[in-house]
Amino acid sequence: MLLALAMVLCLTACGGNEEAGQQMTIGGSVTEATKAAEETEAPTEGATVVPGGAVFAFTFEGVDIIPGEAFDASKLPEAASVYEVPSCALEGTDNVYNYETFEVTAYDEGNGEFVYSVYFIDPNLTTNEGLALGDDLAKAVELYGENYEEVDGEYVYTNANTQLRLIVENEVVVSIELRMAANA
Repeated sequence: MLLALAMVLCLTACGGNEEAGQQMTIGGSVTEATKAAEETEAPTEGATVVPGGAVFAFTFEGVDIIPGEAFDASKLPEAASVYEVPSCALEGTDNVYNYETFEVTAYDEGNGEFVYSVYFIDPNLTTNEGLALGDDLAKAVELYGENYEEVDGEYVYTNANTQLRLIVENEVVVSIELRMAANA
């Protein structure tokens, strides 16, 4: 089962012809890096900008997990499993931390690990704004607005250097992922 999930994550990480853009906030807490992004980054042409202006983040047990920012696994409960996968977006390998309800894919730039993506597994887990697997597309649009792009079958919201990527089948959200933008 983990192997199948890892393959889905690899396909998700490798898929897509992402466009540069700004991204949205999925969280209550905004870090200093996020504040700097809000102050310095302007939307690029064709970017999808979501109201809120910060970044997509996921908060778990008081810890903000933000794509593109440092990842310290010691601040979270022990992962159920950790495994390496070839990196599609970056060079080398990524570490995938499985926390049973979500997974964090992290890459190492030589000066510590950074979050590449957060992938939701459990339908009882919600984004900071309240979206869960199994919710309908109308709820996603209610929470995040209509300012999304459809990229390779995904609904993509962007703010700063992060993305909220949703796969929707029959108007139902079947995949939720927070990810670094391609230009990050």
